[in-house]
Amino acid sequence: MKKVLIIDTSILCVYFCVYLGVPGKETCGSEGNKWDKVKVYEILEKEEKAKTIFVLPLAVIIETGNHIAQANR
Repeated sequence: MKKVLIIDTSILCVYFCVYLGVPGKETCGSEGNKWDKVKVYEILEKEEKAKTIFVLPLAVIIETGNHIAQANR
């Protein structure tokens, strides 16, 4: 049975918004469990090598666009 990884808005925001330079979207998570672009990239790369199936829900794409549109510049 293949592993499936559903990508959440917070993870996509960290990965994509850092790439775009969206202010205030460089990390997600609590103080004891911060996620940044490097951590997200490493996990996604590991899962890709393991042949994990990635699922990116349409709602996540829309929410990420909303975060970008509402960013304070």
